[in-house]
Amino acid sequence: MVHSYMLIRHGKVVAEGWWAPFDATTPHALFSISKSFVSMGIGYAVNDRKMMLNDRVAWFFPDCVPADADEEVHEMRVRDLMSMASGQKHDTFDAMLAAAPGEAPREFFKAPIGNPPGMLFRYMSGNTAMLAQIHRKVTGAEDLIAYLRPRLFDKLGIDDLFWSRQRDNTVAGGSGLEMRTEDLAKICLLLLDGGRWHGERLLPLWWVKQATSCQTPYGQVTDPVLALHAGVADNSTTPSEPDDWQVGYGYQLWMGRHESFRLCGAFGQIGAILPNNDIVFVSNAGGRGSNKPSLNAFYDTILPALSDGPLPEDVIALRQLRERSSTLVLPLPEGTAKPDCAAVAAFAKSCAVGTNGFGLASVSYDAATRELVVCNTFGNWRIRVGESEWMRGEMQAEPDHADTLHRIPGGLQPVAAAGAWSAPNHFSAQIRFIRSPAVFTISLEIIDGKTHISTDSNMSKSYRIFTSQ
Repeated sequence: MVHSYMLIRHGKVVAEGWWAPFDATTPHALFSISKSFVSMGIGYAVNDRKMMLNDRVAWFFPDCVPADADEEVHEMRVRDLMSMASGQKHDTFDAMLAAAPGEAPREFFKAPIGNPPGMLFRYMSGNTAMLAQIHRKVTGAEDLIAYLRPRLFDKLGIDDLFWSRQRDNTVAGGSGLEMRTEDLAKICLLLLDGGRWHGERLLPLWWVKQATSCQTPYGQVTDPVLALHAGVADNSTTPSEPDDWQVGYGYQLWMGRHESFRLCGAFGQIGAILPNNDIVFVSNAGGRGSNKPSLNAFYDTILPALSDGPLPEDVIALRQLRERSSTLVLPLPEGTAKPDCAAVAAFAKSCAVGTNGFGLASVSYDAATRELVVCNTFGNWRIRVGESEWMRGEMQAEPDHADTLHRIPGGLQPVAAAGAWSAPNHFSAQIRFIRSPAVFTISLEIIDGKTHISTDSNMSKSYRIFTSQ
């Protein structure tokens, strides 16, 4: 489900849109697009002669390498991490995020080697988390955002940023960065122009050339990652349709068809750059495998319509495009039933008992004020629920866990909620966390005289809890 998009050609915005409750001013989770910014940080550090791509990874943290580590561990280079060719058998990202301060590099080196480093592509976020650790070690910069601000973000006018952290406060690296859609478009335009912005060079030219060129051909994408990006469960067969995940990988960027390259994150975060067409396509979304259909729709719809010269003005079509783009909204919960008085009274005093996946202690709905009251370990949250629109609010839900990339970040988060009565005794509300793809669905229903409360989320397993009236 697409949340926003921008289409830019010859430096001008051709079309853009945000589906309510998402908007142009609120940053959106970028997931693995975060990796490209770690790569930029490494590029600056190399340019400043703090390190080299050919440096051995073990040199930076010699005390963290196990005594019985595979011999190939000592041959792993920085460029192998940059190109997703560390040779490790499994991803260390979760273990690194869960590690105590100072222990993340040790967790990285624990992974056994399956292939000689530099030989085979295998997409693993732990490689990027380790690059973030190396960057901090050689530059002394604890915060990669602060490090990039004067070199990159301030020059582009990008100021609203958030990046989740490893436990020693090093940025997560492989995921966790949040940025506005327009700001992501600026980054893509910078790359389109070879690292220049209004004539000023911001990114080292050598880094741009190498990062946006194929460094490792397609090898092996771990199954869960491939599913999040391309929407398929494994890579055991050749795709039956054109696939941008078969083209190759640069330095924390993907290569694509039509001589393109792109920044890419799970659930449909895309920044596609096509230098030959002087075009940029940026999109944020919230669905498993959304990257593949979004890219294919762009290729199949936009590219054939491009012209080498100016097109005749079409005032009517332009007006229709702008009208449609200004009224975009995500689907609202369906239901127009008239609520039953007994259900209204029961839902106003409902509670939750038992174990559930969201740490809910109680849930109730006040139909008179249209407020959903959710109690969890962080407090009581009174959330306005729109019946034909998304209503803004805020709450704190379960914090980010090291065992998954797809939960809601910790801290107070902006949300938007909408609900509907699908039957006189059934009310359902969706709570969207508008800095991420996460959606909670909470349903209250009278069954055999008892109030049943069910909860679900697109980010984790379904849970059902029951409570008596």
